[in-house]
Amino acid sequence: MLPTPPGEAQAEHGFTLVEMLVTLLLFGIIASVATTLTASATRSFAATDSALAGVSQLEGARAVLAADLGQAAQRPSMAADGKPMPAFLLTADGFVLVRRGLAGALPNVEKVAWGFDGTALMRQTFPAIDLAGPGQAILMVPGVKAVRLRVAGPQGWQDSWRPENPEDLPRAVEITLVRADGRPVTMKFLVAA
Repeated sequence: MLPTPPGEAQAEHGFTLVEMLVTLLLFGIIASVATTLTASATRSFAATDSALAGVSQLEGARAVLAADLGQAAQRPSMAADGKPMPAFLLTADGFVLVRRGLAGALPNVEKVAWGFDGTALMRQTFPAIDLAGPGQAILMVPGVKAVRLRVAGPQGWQDSWRPENPEDLPRAVEITLVRADGRPVTMKFLVAA
């Protein structure tokens, strides 16, 4: 190593305390911004997943409703207590009908009921068309506060269904679900289309 010429100071190596504090402050700011962005993205992803799950459940229920109503049969049935039921029965919280189109099943028809249990839209099948009660209910759309049903008959849209003939079916069914967040979702279906 060469000797330092007189009058020249030796170069200092390393950082001063002020430089270190400024570096730590900048690192802290960057870390807090990154943490905030990560937390915000996580909340956003969770909200998106929840919304997509709700849409998926609603679309699944819509497809099954369309199939049930689109294959409605003009076939009256008998309730579990032996009382006659029309081909389409509108109840206070849903409806009951007999549908066609079950491939591979005999007698190729099925009796189904849709209804509101106070918190969700449910679907039930019956083990037999006549003289049987409904089977286990299947959850179709959770998080429902209210359900409103209307049917299109000869006089237009109406809140009740009292056909002249027990074989008569409405032309269409309108179902309005009020979701837990208060937003209504209205779906309309043709019957026996």
